[in-house]
Amino acid sequence: MRDHQESHLIEILCVLVDKGVQFVVAGGAAMVLHGVQRMTLDLDIAVSPEQTNLRRFISTLNQLNFIPRAPVPAETILNRERIELLIREKNALVFTFWCPGEPYTQIDMFLTRENSFDDLIADARKLTVCGRTVLVASRRKLIEMKSRVEPIREKDLSDIEALETIEKTSRNPAVVVSTGAAP
Repeated sequence: MRDHQESHLIEILCVLVDKGVQFVVAGGAAMVLHGVQRMTLDLDIAVSPEQTNLRRFISTLNQLNFIPRAPVPAETILNRERIELLIREKNALVFTFWCPGEPYTQIDMFLTRENSFDDLIADARKLTVCGRTVLVASRRKLIEMKSRVEPIREKDLSDIEALETIEKTSRNPAVVVSTGAAP
């Protein structure tokens, strides 16, 4: 994660960790943290559904000036029944937050059980980002997630291939990634 956009995502990760939010990184940011050379514009995360943690997450996003992209309050994520309704009626897979000051920066919080915090944390890797421990979905889990995308996109196939190559050539599948000093 080298350009302005990606360094902004690293800053967001660091603030979430510093505020004590429990989450697992997935998607493009996880790919980059595992060593895949690619760009990403958003941060895909699975957040622990514990109410105190969700409130901490909302508070942290408010401090970072993130707001829901959909015309619903951020507190919607506190109510599992409302989340289930979004999934069922709107086919929502994520709850998206964006920052008007950084319009291309968004955080997608997974809503579905197959991408839940409990599912991703089971074999998540602890990686070091700017001196902080960040939980990142395992390569195996990322491959599984990318394989489920319908319809599968060219970038998903490329990501799967890159992850499989890294997995085959890595001597230590729990490698620690350091992206430099704290912001």
